[in-house]
Amino acid sequence: MEDQLKNLQDQLKTEHKDIAKYTQHVMDAIDKLADEHRRITASNSLAGISPNGKQEHVFYESMNNIKSILILELQKTIEDFKHLGDKHYVKNYPDGVIE
Repeated sequence: MEDQLKNLQDQLKTEHKDIAKYTQHVMDAIDKLADEHRRITASNSLAGISPNGKQEHVFYESMNNIKSILILELQKTIEDFKHLGDKHYVKNYPDGVIE
């Protein structure tokens, strides 16, 4: 996903690169949350509290789904930026991407 994010960032003009940077920050925060969860689960395991495998699977699957949604929404936003001024283009976001 990191390579995909870098490719998307390269597609943006200089004045819009902050959107990709924000997405990177959010994805880093998700990774940090997952790492913290992993450490807590490991320390609980050492203390004899066994983790629920289904709940762990759902947690990590949810984190990956959120990251995929962030990438998808960034792709849609970049598409809208690329077609600014094109009156025949159907926008992904009806409210637009410019203030």
